[in-house]
Amino acid sequence: MQNIFTVKEFQFPYKYKFPGQASDEQILFVVRENKMMLLLRQVIFVFTAILVLMLGMFLLNMISNIIGVSAALPLLPIILISLLVFVLGFWWVSTLWKKSICIVTTKRLTKFVYTTPFNRHSLSLPLDQIVDTGSYTKGLIQALFRLGTFTARSAAASSGLATDEESSGSNKRINKKYFYIENVSVVEDLQHYVAKLLDAFKHNRESLSTFRPFIPELKGERRKEFMKKWPEYWS
Repeated sequence: MQNIFTVKEFQFPYKYKFPGQASDEQILFVVRENKMMLLLRQVIFVFTAILVLMLGMFLLNMISNIIGVSAALPLLPIILISLLVFVLGFWWVSTLWKKSICIVTTKRLTKFVYTTPFNRHSLSLPLDQIVDTGSYTKGLIQALFRLGTFTARSAAASSGLATDEESSGSNKRINKKYFYIENVSVVEDLQHYVAKLLDAFKHNRESLSTFRPFIPELKGERRKEFMKKWPEYWS
Protein backbone atom coordinates (compact mmCIF):
# COMPACT_ATOMS: atom_id res chain seq x y z
CA MET A 1 0.00 0.00 0.00
CA GLN A 2 1.10 3.56 -0.74
CA ASN A 3 2.38 5.78 2.07
CA ILE A 4 -0.48 8.19 2.69
CA PHE A 5 1.78 11.23 3.20
CA THR A 6 3.19 10.92 -0.33
CA VAL A 7 -0.15 10.88 -2.18
CA LYS A 8 -0.79 13.97 -4.34
CA GLU A 9 -4.55 13.54 -4.70
CA PHE A 10 -6.68 11.10 -2.71
CA GLN A 11 -8.96 8.94 -4.81
CA PHE A 12 -11.16 5.92 -4.22
CA PRO A 13 -10.28 3.13 -3.62
CA TYR A 14 -8.37 4.43 -0.57
CA LYS A 15 -5.55 1.89 -0.63
CA TYR A 16 -3.20 3.80 1.64
CA LYS A 17 -1.30 3.06 4.83
CA PHE A 18 -0.96 5.42 7.80
CA PRO A 19 0.97 5.13 11.09
CA GLY A 20 -0.86 3.20 13.79
CA GLN A 21 -3.40 1.68 11.41
CA ALA A 22 -4.84 -1.61 12.71
CA SER A 23 -4.75 -4.66 10.48
CA ASP A 24 -8.56 -4.75 10.23
CA GLU A 25 -9.00 -0.97 10.00
CA GLN A 26 -10.16 0.34 6.63
CA ILE A 27 -9.93 3.91 5.36
CA LEU A 28 -13.32 5.31 4.40
CA PHE A 29 -12.22 8.86 3.57
CA VAL A 30 -9.08 10.95 3.64
CA VAL A 31 -8.79 14.68 3.06
CA ARG A 32 -6.51 17.68 3.31
CA GLU A 33 -7.41 21.32 3.72
CA ASN A 34 -8.87 22.78 0.55
CA LYS A 35 -6.15 23.79 -1.91
CA MET A 36 -7.29 27.42 -1.73
CA MET A 37 -5.78 27.56 1.77
CA LEU A 38 -2.43 26.43 0.36
CA LEU A 39 -2.59 29.04 -2.41
CA LEU A 40 -3.41 31.72 0.14
CA ARG A 41 -0.34 30.86 2.23
CA GLN A 42 1.85 30.71 -0.86
CA VAL A 43 0.67 34.18 -1.91
CA ILE A 44 1.54 35.45 1.58
CA PHE A 45 5.11 34.25 1.14
CA VAL A 46 5.32 35.86 -2.29
CA PHE A 47 4.43 39.21 -0.74
CA THR A 48 6.80 38.52 2.18
CA ALA A 49 9.69 37.96 -0.24
CA ILE A 50 8.79 41.15 -2.12
CA LEU A 51 8.63 43.07 1.17
CA VAL A 52 12.06 41.75 2.19
CA LEU A 53 13.48 42.85 -1.16
CA MET A 54 11.92 46.32 -0.97
CA LEU A 55 12.99 46.84 2.64
CA GLY A 56 16.52 45.70 1.86
CA MET A 57 16.77 48.06 -1.11
CA PHE A 58 15.44 50.95 0.96
CA LEU A 59 17.97 50.37 3.73
CA LEU A 60 20.77 49.87 1.23
CA ASN A 61 19.98 53.15 -0.54
CA MET A 62 19.76 54.98 2.76
CA ILE A 63 23.12 53.64 3.93
CA SER A 64 24.80 54.28 0.57
CA ASN A 65 23.60 57.90 0.63
CA ILE A 66 25.02 58.36 4.11
CA ILE A 67 28.46 56.88 3.44
CA GLY A 68 28.63 57.81 -0.24
CA VAL A 69 29.10 54.28 -1.62
CA SER A 70 27.34 52.85 -4.68
CA ALA A 71 24.45 50.54 -3.80
CA ALA A 72 24.84 48.40 -6.94
CA LEU A 73 27.31 45.83 -5.57
CA PRO A 74 25.55 44.96 -2.25
CA LEU A 75 22.21 44.56 -4.10
CA LEU A 76 22.91 40.94 -5.11
CA PRO A 77 22.91 39.53 -1.53
CA ILE A 78 19.57 41.24 -0.86
CA ILE A 79 18.07 39.68 -3.98
CA LEU A 80 19.42 36.27 -2.93
CA ILE A 81 18.01 36.65 0.59
CA SER A 82 14.54 37.56 -0.69
CA LEU A 83 14.68 34.65 -3.15
CA LEU A 84 15.67 32.33 -0.31
CA VAL A 85 12.74 33.56 1.78
CA PHE A 86 10.40 32.85 -1.12
CA VAL A 87 11.75 29.37 -1.89
CA LEU A 88 11.93 28.20 1.72
CA GLY A 89 8.53 29.66 2.58
CA PHE A 90 6.92 28.15 -0.52
CA TRP A 91 8.42 24.74 0.27
CA TRP A 92 7.51 24.98 3.96
CA VAL A 93 3.79 25.72 3.55
CA SER A 94 3.46 23.25 0.66
CA THR A 95 5.00 20.44 2.71
CA LEU A 96 2.85 21.14 5.77
CA TRP A 97 -0.27 21.22 3.59
CA LYS A 98 0.55 17.95 1.85
CA LYS A 99 1.42 16.02 5.01
CA SER A 100 -1.37 17.32 7.28
CA ILE A 101 -4.33 15.01 6.69
CA CYS A 102 -7.60 13.89 8.26
CA ILE A 103 -8.86 10.31 7.98
CA VAL A 104 -12.18 8.58 8.60
CA THR A 105 -11.86 4.84 9.17
CA THR A 106 -14.08 1.97 10.27
CA LYS A 107 -12.80 2.49 13.82
CA ARG A 108 -12.13 6.21 14.38
CA LEU A 109 -11.56 9.72 13.18
CA THR A 110 -7.87 10.57 13.13
CA LYS A 111 -5.64 13.33 11.86
CA PHE A 112 -1.96 14.12 11.53
CA VAL A 113 -0.96 17.76 11.87
CA TYR A 114 2.55 18.77 10.82
CA THR A 115 3.89 21.80 12.70
CA THR A 116 7.16 21.64 10.74
CA PRO A 117 8.08 19.49 7.72
CA PHE A 118 9.75 17.09 10.18
CA ASN A 119 7.51 17.16 13.27
CA ARG A 120 3.88 16.20 13.71
CA HIS A 121 1.26 15.42 16.29
CA SER A 122 -1.70 13.10 15.88
CA LEU A 123 -5.22 13.14 17.29
CA SER A 124 -7.81 10.35 17.25
CA LEU A 125 -11.42 9.96 18.34
CA PRO A 126 -12.83 6.40 18.38
CA LEU A 127 -16.28 6.03 16.82
CA ASP A 128 -17.75 4.61 20.03
CA GLN A 129 -16.87 7.84 21.87
CA ILE A 130 -18.55 10.24 19.46
CA VAL A 131 -21.64 11.84 20.97
CA ASP A 132 -22.68 14.05 18.05
CA THR A 133 -21.37 15.84 14.98
CA GLY A 134 -21.77 19.26 13.42
CA SER A 135 -20.76 21.35 10.44
CA TYR A 136 -20.55 25.11 10.06
CA THR A 137 -18.80 27.97 8.32
CA LYS A 138 -16.72 30.33 10.41
CA GLY A 139 -14.78 33.44 9.53
CA LEU A 140 -14.40 35.50 6.39
CA ILE A 141 -11.94 33.17 4.65
CA GLN A 142 -14.20 30.13 4.89
CA ALA A 143 -17.19 32.17 3.73
CA LEU A 144 -15.19 33.63 0.83
CA PHE A 145 -13.95 30.27 -0.41
CA ARG A 146 -17.17 28.38 0.48
CA LEU A 147 -15.41 26.14 2.96
CA GLY A 148 -16.46 24.82 6.34
CA THR A 149 -15.54 22.96 9.50
CA PHE A 150 -16.68 19.50 10.52
CA THR A 151 -16.69 18.73 14.23
CA ALA A 152 -17.29 15.60 16.27
CA ARG A 153 -17.85 15.83 20.02
CA SER A 154 -17.07 13.27 22.67
CA ALA A 155 -18.15 13.40 26.31
CA ALA A 156 -15.25 11.13 27.25
CA ALA A 157 -13.06 12.65 29.92
CA SER A 158 -9.33 13.11 29.32
CA SER A 159 -6.47 15.09 27.93
CA GLY A 160 -5.52 18.70 27.80
CA LEU A 161 -7.31 18.88 24.48
CA ALA A 162 -10.62 18.83 26.34
CA THR A 163 -12.50 21.89 27.46
CA ASP A 164 -14.44 21.93 30.70
CA GLU A 165 -18.06 22.97 30.78
CA GLU A 166 -20.32 23.16 33.77
CA SER A 167 -23.42 21.01 33.47
CA SER A 168 -26.72 22.81 34.03
CA GLY A 169 -28.37 22.44 37.44
CA SER A 170 -25.32 21.04 39.24
CA ASN A 171 -21.72 21.69 40.13
CA LYS A 172 -20.54 18.74 38.09
CA ARG A 173 -17.81 19.39 35.51
CA ILE A 174 -17.98 17.59 32.16
CA ASN A 175 -14.92 17.21 29.94
CA LYS A 176 -15.83 17.56 26.28
CA LYS A 177 -13.33 16.68 23.62
CA TYR A 178 -13.78 18.06 20.11
CA PHE A 179 -12.34 16.72 16.88
CA TYR A 180 -12.16 19.17 13.98
CA ILE A 181 -11.71 18.83 10.23
CA GLU A 182 -11.27 22.41 9.04
CA ASN A 183 -11.30 24.26 5.73
CA VAL A 184 -12.92 21.58 3.57
CA SER A 185 -15.68 22.04 1.02
CA VAL A 186 -17.80 18.96 1.79
CA VAL A 187 -18.55 19.41 5.49
CA GLU A 188 -22.33 18.92 5.30
CA ASP A 189 -22.05 15.77 3.19
CA LEU A 190 -19.29 14.53 5.49
CA GLN A 191 -21.45 15.14 8.55
CA HIS A 192 -24.32 13.13 7.04
CA TYR A 193 -21.92 10.34 6.11
CA VAL A 194 -20.37 10.13 9.58
CA ALA A 195 -23.87 10.03 11.09
CA LYS A 196 -24.64 6.98 8.90
CA LEU A 197 -21.30 5.46 9.85
CA LEU A 198 -22.02 5.88 13.56
CA ASP A 199 -25.41 4.23 13.14
CA ALA A 200 -23.80 1.30 11.32
CA PHE A 201 -21.10 1.10 13.99
CA LYS A 202 -23.75 0.79 16.71
CA HIS A 203 -26.19 -1.55 14.98
CA ASN A 204 -24.32 -3.39 12.23
CA ARG A 205 -20.68 -3.42 13.25
CA GLU A 206 -19.93 -6.83 11.76
CA SER A 207 -20.64 -5.44 8.26
CA LEU A 208 -18.44 -2.34 8.50
CA SER A 209 -15.79 -3.95 6.31
CA THR A 210 -18.13 -3.41 3.34
CA PHE A 211 -19.55 -0.04 4.40
CA ARG A 212 -19.50 2.36 1.45
CA PRO A 213 -16.52 4.76 1.57
CA PHE A 214 -17.20 8.48 1.46
CA ILE A 215 -16.70 9.88 -2.04
CA PRO A 216 -17.44 13.61 -2.38
CA GLU A 217 -20.17 14.60 -4.82
CA LEU A 218 -21.40 11.01 -5.08
CA LYS A 219 -25.11 11.69 -5.54
CA GLY A 220 -27.94 10.84 -7.87
CA GLU A 221 -26.92 8.97 -11.00
CA ARG A 222 -23.26 8.88 -9.96
CA ARG A 223 -24.22 7.06 -6.77
CA LYS A 224 -26.32 4.55 -8.72
CA GLU A 225 -23.44 3.90 -11.11
CA PHE A 226 -21.05 3.47 -8.18
CA MET A 227 -23.31 0.92 -6.47
CA LYS A 228 -23.58 -1.03 -9.73
CA LYS A 229 -19.81 -1.03 -10.20
CA TRP A 230 -19.08 -1.86 -6.56
CA PRO A 231 -22.06 -4.01 -5.48
CA GLU A 232 -20.23 -5.30 -2.39
CA TYR A 233 -20.61 -1.94 -0.65
CA TRP A 234 -23.66 -0.80 1.27
CA SER A 235 -24.73 2.21 3.36
